[in-house]
Amino acid sequence: MFSERFLAFLDLEKEAPSLYYLNRLVEAHQKKVRWETITKFIDYAERNEEDAYLPTAEECLDRIIHKGTGGTCYTLARGFHKLLEELGFDVCYLFMNPRHLCLCVDLEGESYYVDTGYSAPLFQAYPLYKSFQVTAPAETFTYDVSDRKIIVTRDPGPVKELVTEPVSFEWVKEHVRGTHDWQDGFAFQSLKLFGYIDGIAVSLRNNGLRIFRETGFEDHTLDHSGVMEWVRRFGLDEGTYQQAVDIYTEKKGKAPY
Repeated sequence: MFSERFLAFLDLEKEAPSLYYLNRLVEAHQKKVRWETITKFIDYAERNEEDAYLPTAEECLDRIIHKGTGGTCYTLARGFHKLLEELGFDVCYLFMNPRHLCLCVDLEGESYYVDTGYSAPLFQAYPLYKSFQVTAPAETFTYDVSDRKIIVTRDPGPVKELVTEPVSFEWVKEHVRGTHDWQDGFAFQSLKLFGYIDGIAVSLRNNGLRIFRETGFEDHTLDHSGVMEWVRRFGLDEGTYQQAVDIYTEKKGKAPY
């Protein structure tokens, strides 16, 4: 069963739906599953437009477990939605303009914003209609609720508006198709890996490494062996990474490093 396999990967047991359990699921997912564009390159090269170049939730989970991948917001939200649904949570998709997918969970008389698709320090669910701010070495994340709209600001990063009307995944597919552009698509600008290694946020973008320490970030420019060393530290399958490098080189007309 999908949820049993996912829980085993997250090192969690099955429990009845509760806010405490939801927060544990979010935290485990954020710490163990990578935000990355590696599989975005591979999926666009190998999959078809009919499926919006997306793997199924089951395929994505297989890669997470066996290849150490994760994905961008669309694949991550899809997998986490399926996990929560199988565990008995009342969950739906929410969309942000421009182009971001997250979740809403109705629980204990409250609606909660749940987002595993940002490389951001969101380790819990937050009340959907209450403002909050989270500051971490990697960024400051501000969720601002007013009478008219909900604005999400990342510093550094983009500003987006959350639409609180639920959407179907079939509706989302139409928007996902528009993200696929080898030259201008956001996810196709670099081969990026982001995640937490020994509790520290780390970003690998092509051959640029950034480590977000409490005292400030430190940057390093890596050669090929250095890149592959960090790929292994992230737990990403080296063959999968090299496949994405080959696609990047072909489509962009240059090597990523």
